[in-house]
Parts: sequence; structure tokens; C-alpha cells
Amino acid sequence: MDELGYRVTDGSIRQKLIAIRDSADDAVLVAVVDQRVVGCISLHAFLMLHVEGRLGRITSFVVTSQVRSQGMGAALLEAAHRWFESVGCTKFELTSGDQRERAHQFYESHGYRRVGQRLSREAGHE
Repeated sequence: MDELGYRVTDGSIRQKLIAIRDSADDAVLVAVVDQRVVGCISLHAFLMLHVEGRLGRITSFVVTSQVRSQGMGAALLEAAHRWFESVGCTKFELTSGDQRERAHQFYESHGYRRVGQRLSREAGHE
């Protein structure tokens, strides 16, 4: 997560992984090279009231800079798509910061398109 600019501790990540390990609606897939994690993708499946099927959302996706452009990200993304389909997702989505232009090109090369607009708000904000 450091490579994405998020400052989270190993302990925090560990607690979150423990919290979702038995969930049928959440998964984290990892890429390992020489017994070292070099990438991960977190997945969540949600019911959609307005259409059939479920929504698959990618909430984090990172491959270390040392192995980028070697197919690791594509392999993780394809595995994510298989997991989404296995839990009944009919649509997949993700969000990505405006500054991540290379990531946007990667996503577009895998069939993702810019649709709509995401709005967010921090808790406690008036």
C-alpha cells in the first residue's frame, strides 16, 4: 500500500485480513514471487437493487514497481474477474485517482471504461 501512497501499518492490514477471511463477499488475492508478496488486489461483492446480479468492486490493487509490466497485474485482474463471476457479479468496477494515468491505460486495456462520476464525503463532515 506504500507504493500507492497509503500509510497503513502491517498490523492494520493484518486485522482487516482477519476480519474478512471468512467472508463469502470479500477476498484478497496476492501475487507471490520467490516467497515474497509482489502484488495484491482486494475484492468485494455487493447486491444491486436496480439490476440483476451483483456488483464486484476492486478497492485496492497494487503491484510492486520491481515487477510491473511483467504480466503480474494482468494475472491478478483476470483472477479477480474469475472470482467475481464465481460469486454472481455481473458488473465490475474500481476507482482510481486522477493522477494514475498509467493505471487508467492498463484498466482500459482490460475492458474498463470511465462511466459516471464518483462523489465521496468524509464521516463527520458537515
